[in-house]
Amino acid sequence: MKKEKTKLPIIIFFIAIFLFLAFAISFTEFFCTDFIWNFQSIFKMHQGNLIYKDFNVIITPLFFYIGNLMFHLFGANLNVFQFYGIIIYFLKLVLLFCIFRSLKIKRFLSVLYTSLWLILELPYISNSANYNQLALLFCLIGILYYILNDTKKYYHFVQGILIFLVFFTKQTTGIYYAFGIVLFESIQSRFDKNFFQKQFIKFLTFLVCILTACCIFYIRGNFFNFINLCFGSILEFGSSNTIFIWSNLKQLFMILFILAFSIFVLTLKNIAINIKKQISFLLVFSLAMSFNMFPLVNPYHINMAMLFYYILFIYIINQLLINEIFTTSLHKKICSIICIFIFSFLFVQIGYSYFTEYINLERFNKNHPFYNIGISVENMKKLENMTNYIQTKKEQGIRVIILSYEAASYMIPLNINNGDFDLPYSGNLGYAGIQNMIEKISKMENTEFLIFTNEEDCFYQESREIREYILNHLEKKGELFEYSIYIKE
Repeated sequence: MKKEKTKLPIIIFFIAIFLFLAFAISFTEFFCTDFIWNFQSIFKMHQGNLIYKDFNVIITPLFFYIGNLMFHLFGANLNVFQFYGIIIYFLKLVLLFCIFRSLKIKRFLSVLYTSLWLILELPYISNSANYNQLALLFCLIGILYYILNDTKKYYHFVQGILIFLVFFTKQTTGIYYAFGIVLFESIQSRFDKNFFQKQFIKFLTFLVCILTACCIFYIRGNFFNFINLCFGSILEFGSSNTIFIWSNLKQLFMILFILAFSIFVLTLKNIAINIKKQISFLLVFSLAMSFNMFPLVNPYHINMAMLFYYILFIYIINQLLINEIFTTSLHKKICSIICIFIFSFLFVQIGYSYFTEYINLERFNKNHPFYNIGISVENMKKLENMTNYIQTKKEQGIRVIILSYEAASYMIPLNINNGDFDLPYSGNLGYAGIQNMIEKISKMENTEFLIFTNEEDCFYQESREIREYILNHLEKKGELFEYSIYIKE
């Protein structure tokens, strides 16, 4: 009976996290951003389109396969997609708590540290389900598995599977994950006689998994499209979409501080060997995962890298200071009060947002792919008018293509798949993708192209070359909302 009581606060803690995530993601107003583009790709798969061949995705496919499975089980709508996001974020926070516990951090402190990270992640939760977050989830599983099993017999075999899972969710993150694991093991072992044998086990396991996946792609007929989009796009994506926001300097300085502080701690002589080993692992792994920030050095991608520095910093501070101070029942009560305050603040914030903003929004009906999602009256009218216009033109034998970040908003309800024209961003089109798309446009007939009248309205990843080609080679027919209509007859 006593054991059940000790588990109750943890159960309540995770229930609170789940409910908060459910409210935070479900009460997000509809805007065509990253989570709508990801939803569009999974929705197209559910409608029978073949990933990479019938539409352009530049990320390895595990996130999309799992999403498609959920759509078949629960229904293909944005409500289910949001539930997918809730599950990913919830499992990510559960794993974070488990990592703290596996690092011998007291349970009430692990609760506090997990709650603090939830605040740091708050601005990004509305992105809902995302391949980046799923890749990070697998990375956290890998960290936890290392801490608990690094000396076990099947450790390197399991790590090979985890490298595949991360890689097959997002290829670049998979490379950074593998690099971090192997680099740490090379430093620890100093390339002893077993080092290469262990790495061979990892590599062989990964190779078997990836070759099996590639054979399936080849049989289905989308292998070469997969290679072109996932790897042929890398250089164009990196050269076209490099951004840096100066306001991010404070986060970057924080990362540099944690890095310098960790190195300093490793030089101290009175630190236990096992603690130094954990610090070394977390430090090397964090350095490898720092590459997730590039080329899009924005708050979201910095936060992806910061997750691992946060674990590292918390572990060091906890071992050197907090673990020795927070020992009494009074300290447990203080942590409990802080956590209650954090969640009270989060729920009050969500409640305020709901009753002052979200409750006044329109809702999509049950048969709509965007079922139950809130949208402003103005945007709802625009969506209805735009989809009616596209449908009318379709009945007249004219194809309408919207070359903007809003394209998914209109094509999903109409169940229209325009392939890479629905996501026509630089670096999202495969090798020499921009030139290939311009060539496609030059050969298309009975097609209207809608582009933003003002270039300032364009998403930063939209190709200037494609826009310039339309402006210079197609005939302007009129305007519709913020768009100019160009015709290729």
